Amino acid sequence: MKLKRQTWNNILIFSVVVFFGLMLLPDYLRHQRQSHAMPEGVIALVESRSEVLSLRFAHLTLTRTLDGWQTDKALVISPTELAQRWLGLTGTQVDETTLQSLRLQLTAPRTLELTFGPEKEPIRITYYQQPQFWLMQNEQGQWLAVSVDSRYLFPLSKS
Repeated sequence: MKLKRQTWNNILIFSVVVFFGLMLLPDYLRHQRQSHAMPEGVIALVESRSEVLSLRFAHLTLTRTLDGWQTDKALVISPTELAQRWLGLTGTQVDETTLQSLRLQLTAPRTLELTFGPEKEPIRITYYQQPQFWLMQNEQGQWLAVSVDSRYLFPLSKS
């Protein structure tokens, strides 16, 4: 079967359009990835959130099961929501001079332990509640200022 001249022209035009699309695809994908990335200067408290199996506080434990997140205490919100709140926390890095000036105010450290499974060592996150923000040390050892209300991180228990 012999193709007509008009058919060949259509094939050529279609090929050029596909070629330009393939040439622009990497730039489009890079732009999409950057638009979903965190703003500059914002650092995640937990980098490997999808691997976390449990969050252990002094008064509460959240554990991931096949059915989702479970807790050992009654909460106002679902355990899944609370786990997502903690695992999605971001903050701005606190420089060393600011950290040194805050040292005298840091009196009651609290710890959150993240467990990942038998093959990976648990991570301990130290945090302090300040009047205006929370000071938290992420898994890389960076101190972050996180501005959220205490009821967001520790919702009142059901009675």
